[in-house]
Amino acid sequence: MRRVGIYLIYTAVALRGLVRLANEPGFGQAAVLLAMYGLLLVLAETQLTQRRAWCLPQAEHTGLVLSRGGELLQGEPWVPLAYLLLQTCLVVGLLLVPPILDFFGFLFIPLSLQAVFFLGRRIGFLCIGLFFLAMAGPMLVDEKGWVFGLTMTVLNTGYCLLFSGYAHQVQRAEAVRERNQHLLGELQVAHRRLQGYAVQVEGLAAERERGRLARELHDSVTQTVFSMNLTVQSARLLLKREPDRAFGQLERLEELAAGAMGEIQALVSQLRPPSVAEEGLPNALRRLAAERQARDGLQVTVEVNGQADGGTGPLPDVQQALPEPVAEAVYHIAQEALTNVTKHASTGQATVRLNLANGASFLEVEDNGLGFDPELALRQRGHLGLSGMAERADEIGWSLSIESRPGCGTRIRVEENPLEGAT
Repeated sequence: MRRVGIYLIYTAVALRGLVRLANEPGFGQAAVLLAMYGLLLVLAETQLTQRRAWCLPQAEHTGLVLSRGGELLQGEPWVPLAYLLLQTCLVVGLLLVPPILDFFGFLFIPLSLQAVFFLGRRIGFLCIGLFFLAMAGPMLVDEKGWVFGLTMTVLNTGYCLLFSGYAHQVQRAEAVRERNQHLLGELQVAHRRLQGYAVQVEGLAAERERGRLARELHDSVTQTVFSMNLTVQSARLLLKREPDRAFGQLERLEELAAGAMGEIQALVSQLRPPSVAEEGLPNALRRLAAERQARDGLQVTVEVNGQADGGTGPLPDVQQALPEPVAEAVYHIAQEALTNVTKHASTGQATVRLNLANGASFLEVEDNGLGFDPELALRQRGHLGLSGMAERADEIGWSLSIESRPGCGTRIRVEENPLEGAT
């Protein structure tokens, strides 16, 4: 639109000037000057505009320009300055062709627009001031008098300022639009990267879960299957020599098979226990306690918010207290802790405490069993349950602590970090 407006102003002034000077001696001179002005105008609109369009995106890398409000602050401003100086000389030459035609001053309007567009607001308006001085000389010696000449000079300068101010606002809007498009492109790239990171994180989480399950299978089911294999071999030998004793081995084999089946079912249920998502964390822990008692004979007391299991006080809204991923992780930690109690504590009782209100949430699993040295256990290989609980706590931003001594029982506590925990 700017280019169309510039061409229309030039065409209108040129046609009027040629018609007005058709029978005057200065017609040929005016025609040559108008042709040169028009040729330079077209060249500037094509070459300098392309140069500016290339320079602006390179501003941050080459130092040619600094697109602050679209102004050309660095680089090579002498090219548009030389162009404007040459065009000014042509317009002054047209104004001096007798008889003096004041409307040739309108040719400074396209030059004013180009000055602001190519050189920025400050230098552009300085050029308009120079255009005023260039017009003032020929216009003041007009035969109509210096008052008329000064009036027309001020009027033409006002048009230049008006159109140039509008061009500057359009230029700023274009600069903002280009910057917004650039930022949009960067945001789209960042969004795609975040999507890629999310896929990687999801893959790493799945890989970590598979590794954890593999470790637990090796730590529990594999040992049971190995014992079943030894029992089968023993029963095969006893069938030939002592058939009566073979029946005892078969009964042992049946117990091992049932235990392996129970351990496999427990591992499968750990993938996504429906009780956590459907019933909430307190009810899921109560269900887990009932399963432990039915399968392993472990009596688990569940306390929620300081109340003993079966208390009558009101329970908090679990869905508001803990997000589902956090609740599932806490459930898995309690499940793993109770598994360790069953395997290593040599006790038939344990207590699970869950706090979901009054500060940071936490879960405790305590028993009065044999106990152990936590530092020694973490350094030794084979204690995969402890490392698995630590990994789950770290994933949700909680902290895990273990208090235990040989012969004094064990207390495992996982607690929400006030600054990092997900709430």
